[in-house]
Amino acid sequence: MKSENKLDILLMQVGKAHSNKVNQILNKYHMHKGQPMMLHLLSMADGIPQSILAKEMVITPATVSAMVKRMEKAGFVMRKRDAEDERISNVYLTEKGRTINLQLHDLQNDMEELVCNGFSEKEKETMKNYMERVLVNLKK
Repeated sequence: MKSENKLDILLMQVGKAHSNKVNQILNKYHMHKGQPMMLHLLSMADGIPQSILAKEMVITPATVSAMVKRMEKAGFVMRKRDAEDERISNVYLTEKGRTINLQLHDLQNDMEELVCNGFSEKEKETMKNYMERVLVNLKK
């Protein structure tokens, strides 16, 4: 059925459908949504303060704190107090976190293939650019 919805509604539908598909995959790994993004951010720059993770993930510091506790319990991450400012808690990947992150990287490639099925490379690049612009607008 062709949608006559506004772009905002379509974005919500796409987000929900994507989230549902990702959750199906993550359940196989006993993970929750948001955790792969945190693993990815930590793989790019290990030892990130929780406050920076919250900002990058566009979630509240309280949500990051709960997520870190759950991931720490699962053995994916560990927290250490910052050497210069003990009020800051930095988050680091464990070896188990690095391993699962590599597995999830392959799954992310599979998801991108699914999402972009039938799109040319130029269309995929255009869509990526548009989505990045939408994200910047929504972070304002």
